[in-house]
Amino acid sequence: MRVCLWLAAMHSAMIASPALSGTFSHQRNLLPGPRAAAMGGAFVAVADDPSAVYWNPAGYSLIDRPEVSVSGIGLIQSSTSFDQTISDEPFVERAQSLSPGFFGASLRNGRFGAGYGFASLDERNVNQNDSFMGVELVSGESVDYYRTYQEASTLSSAGAGISYLLADWISLGVSGAYYRRQSAVSNFQIMSGTGGAFTSRNLKYQTLNEGLLGTAGALLVSGRMRLGFSLRYPFPISNNTSVSDYQAESPGADGLPGSENQLSSTEGRSSEMDEPGIRTYQVGVAWREPGRLLVAADLIKHATGPAEEARGLQTTYNYSVGAEVTLGGLVLRGGAFSNASLFPAPKEDLANQPTAIDYSGLTWGIGLIQKSREISVSYVSQKGSGQAQLVADSYAIQSVTGALENLLLSSRIFF
Repeated sequence: MRVCLWLAAMHSAMIASPALSGTFSHQRNLLPGPRAAAMGGAFVAVADDPSAVYWNPAGYSLIDRPEVSVSGIGLIQSSTSFDQTISDEPFVERAQSLSPGFFGASLRNGRFGAGYGFASLDERNVNQNDSFMGVELVSGESVDYYRTYQEASTLSSAGAGISYLLADWISLGVSGAYYRRQSAVSNFQIMSGTGGAFTSRNLKYQTLNEGLLGTAGALLVSGRMRLGFSLRYPFPISNNTSVSDYQAESPGADGLPGSENQLSSTEGRSSEMDEPGIRTYQVGVAWREPGRLLVAADLIKHATGPAEEARGLQTTYNYSVGAEVTLGGLVLRGGAFSNASLFPAPKEDLANQPTAIDYSGLTWGIGLIQKSREISVSYVSQKGSGQAQLVADSYAIQSVTGALENLLLSSRIFF
């Protein structure tokens, strides 16, 4: 939709900050562990490597041999395109970063199993400058628009788990991890018109959320079949977001008689970025032919409570399917999964609503495996579409598309 249809004044063209509402949009932007990622996250009934600390700690009692696993996300990049936002042109925001992926170890001693791991659960870095020249307002005035947006945000966890094999067919496990979400955003915007008139806004915020991520799981085995279940739940310890918002408006030399410059500045704390208490239930089934074939499928529910619903979040359901084929010293992996938005589609009678994009993903991986080690590369691609309200204080709704890619280089060592 053209800007000239719904901008009544210069300050109405201030583009909202996607990060303010998008930080908690999805729970599956990154899939911890090299094998789990290559299999689309269908891992709750597999859980036989160090990443069980995240997926299902009950798997530690059923691992074949001790292991150290390391993966690095060589590339994380994403793009979000908002359809026909300004002057019939799409507004595109891009993010790209490098990040540690997963590191962990696991071992088994009789009926006991244990392991630990560090996982990068999300990563986003944006450094973008945008300019649109000659944007026509409904008043007929032509203005220029500039935006400088910088964002650095990470979410990671580190913890350990333990499990016990109650019988040959059932294992139970628990794990606890420390999580840390850190964000820093700077969003500077300016619109300049004739006669030196301008409107500017400089919005900054810093967020630090810390807490514990608890996971409980069970794994049942019958011949070649495995059935797994896990529950993950965050326990926030500290939420702290500081915000500063500076705005200035000048009528310029051509302003009406008596018009004056207007300045405003606010600083304070915000609870809008507090970590939400989203419970993740995951159930899955796997079938394996040892040394040859592994097939798995999971169903996932991200459940919100009253506090999260009051913030606009909704309960979502996702799926994962994956397979692993071993051909001598070659391992092939692939999968598919969904990543639904925790925010609903914007309503037509409200403004400043979060962007809602539902993603679907495809994964593949290839590895060289020997008796004591494996080296592999994996690729995860997500694409989706939805709706957004990019312009602050406007009811206009834009179509939006998104893409997210991860490239992982991994090494596993067996003992």
